Amino acid sequence: MNTDQLDYSAEVRRRFEGAPRHGRVFAAPSERRRGAAGNISHGVRVEFEARVRQGKVLECRFRAYGCPHVIAAASWVAEHAEGRRTVELDWVDPHALARLLDAPAHKLGSLLVVEDAYRACMTGATEA
Repeated sequence: MNTDQLDYSAEVRRRFEGAPRHGRVFAAPSERRRGAAGNISHGVRVEFEARVRQGKVLECRFRAYGCPHVIAAASWVAEHAEGRRTVELDWVDPHALARLLDAPAHKLGSLLVVEDAYRACMTGATEA
């Protein structure tokens, strides 16, 4: 994707150079949690999968369907989840993500889906 011609922040463009980091799911089901939110028919779907041991995130991956802001936000969350305790949930803040990514106000609803998917992953409240 050529983001040079689009009006996206440096953080969004950086996450699209090559491929978004942490953008895959695990193959082995050992010690993992999954969570998802959103609906493709509504234009946004985010899934997180984390390998967890003793309440700590060892690895986190995502799969996202949506605009570049959603994909960049999911990438950022997956990257920054690693090393955190699974009970730490308040650090994922859609308003802070919007500021970080310089996302327009109308994208906040989509960034809430990222937060919901991460919370579902950490709490085991997976949405179908």
